[in-house]
Amino acid sequence: MRLVQLSLRNYRNYARLDLSPSAGLNVFLGRNGQGKTNLLESVALLALSASPRARRDSELVGPLALEARVEAKVEGVGGPTEISVSVTRTESERSRRQITVNGVPKRALDLPGHFRVTLFWPDDLSLVKSGPEHRRRLLNQLLVQVEPGYARALSRYGRVLEQRNSLLKQVASGEQPASALEVWDLELVRLGTDIATARAEAVAWPAVHAAAAHQDIAHGESLQIRYQGPPADLERAVHNSRQEDLRRGSTSVGPHRDDLELLLDGRDARSYASQGQQRTAVVSLKLAEAALIAERSSEPPVLLLDDVLSELDVERRLALLQHVGSHGQVIITSVEAGPFPAGLMARAVVRCINSGAVEDCA
Repeated sequence: MRLVQLSLRNYRNYARLDLSPSAGLNVFLGRNGQGKTNLLESVALLALSASPRARRDSELVGPLALEARVEAKVEGVGGPTEISVSVTRTESERSRRQITVNGVPKRALDLPGHFRVTLFWPDDLSLVKSGPEHRRRLLNQLLVQVEPGYARALSRYGRVLEQRNSLLKQVASGEQPASALEVWDLELVRLGTDIATARAEAVAWPAVHAAAAHQDIAHGESLQIRYQGPPADLERAVHNSRQEDLRRGSTSVGPHRDDLELLLDGRDARSYASQGQQRTAVVSLKLAEAALIAERSSEPPVLLLDDVLSELDVERRLALLQHVGSHGQVIITSVEAGPFPAGLMARAVVRCINSGAVEDCA
C-alpha cells in the first residue's frame, strides 16, 4: 500500500500542504514543534478515521478557518482510492467530521481498511508503562484495519457497556428490576466473546514476529507478549459478578478489562525496562503489527515512525533501520540527520519541516 498524494488545508499548523511522498523511504527533519508529528497524524487519520492523538476533533482545526481538511490519493492491490476527511468546528467548539471515499460519503466505522498504516510516536512508550487502556488501543487500531466488522462490534460493545452500567445503578436504587439486565448481559457476552476472540488471534501471530524483531534489534534480549483476556466462560463470569457489579455500579468483566503482558528476558517490562528497552519493545510490537497487516491484507501498510531513533544506542538504531529499509513505503521523522547511516540517506527522499512548511533541506 502506498500514499501517492497528500493535501492538508488548515490542519493544525499546516495552512496549506501538497505532498507527493516517495514509494520508498521518506525522511522528514525538523526541530521540535515544527509539525513533524502533525504530518504523521494526518496520514494516520486517513486510515483510522480519527486521530489517535487528539482528545477532540476540534484540536485538528488550524487558526485560519473553521474547517480542517485532509485529502489523499492512495494505491493498493485494489487500485487507486481517494480519501477525504474534513473537520468543521462550530463557534461553541463542537465539531463535525465528514468522510468520503472516492466521493462517496462514509461513516467513520466504514473507513478503516481502505488505507492501512502502522504508526509509532513517542507517546507509544505508554504502551509499556501506563495502564491497560493504552495496550487495548493498540489492539483496536490494528484490528479495525484488518478484521471486517471489528470496528462495528467494538462500537456496539461500547454502547452496550454504557447502557448496562447505567442500568446497574438503576437496579441498585430500586428504579428497575434485576431482570432488566438480562438482555444486556446476553448482548455483552455475545459481542465481548467476538472481540476477545479477535484479539487473541491477532496477538498470537505477531507475538512471534515481535519476539524475532526485538531479539534482532536488542541483540539477543527476549520479548514475550501474552494476551490477558476475559474468562473463557464469559457468560458465567458476567452472571457470577452481578452482585459485585450492582455494588460498584459498573461492569467488572469483559474485553474492556483486557490487557497485554510484556516480558523482557522473563521479567515484567513495566517494572524493569529502561527507556531504551521500552522503546525497542514498542517498536518491535509495531513491526509485528505491520507484518500482521501485510499478512491479512496481502500488502504492507505505510510505516509511520515519529522520532523513533532517540534514546536508542547506536547498535539498536542500525538494527532498526535495517528492518525499516526492507519495508515498503516508510515515512520517518527526526530532529537531525545524524542518526541515519549515509547509505540509507542516499536512497531516501529527505525533506525539512519548518513552521508547517515542507521544503528541500539546505
